[in-house]
Amino acid sequence: MFVAVATAANAGVPADRADLAAALLNASQQVGGALGLAVLSAIATARTSHVLAARAPLPAALTAGFHQALFAGSLFMAATAVIGLRASDTRGDPHPAEPSPVPDARPVAGNSRSLSRTGRVSRPAPPLCLPIDTTRPF
Repeated sequence: MFVAVATAANAGVPADRADLAAALLNASQQVGGALGLAVLSAIATARTSHVLAARAPLPAALTAGFHQALFAGSLFMAATAVIGLRASDTRGDPHPAEPSPVPDARPVAGNSRSLSRTGRVSRPAPPLCLPIDTTRPF
């Protein structure tokens, strides 16, 4: 979740302002976490006080308070998920244009190189791993 938020927050930010964008993102996450905890604590405390005023035992009142706060937190998370799913694409990448059709190039006889679709000479791919010398012990 944090990676997606960081990517969306830094989309379209010029390179010379990336440090400022990262600092603002970090500060907003810290303030948002503190504010969220304060709101949920206030909900739990208000519900616990209300149940205690009705002469309920302390464990039942605490349970009711935590239940109310967790329910409110789940509603906030559901609303955040809806907003996140409905938000527009912030990557800022334009859709790539369709490449113009280029006739297939044929490899040059006697040469391991071949022409690519763009007309450039392409080299064969290097091996994925180095050859292993099995004659020498480790």
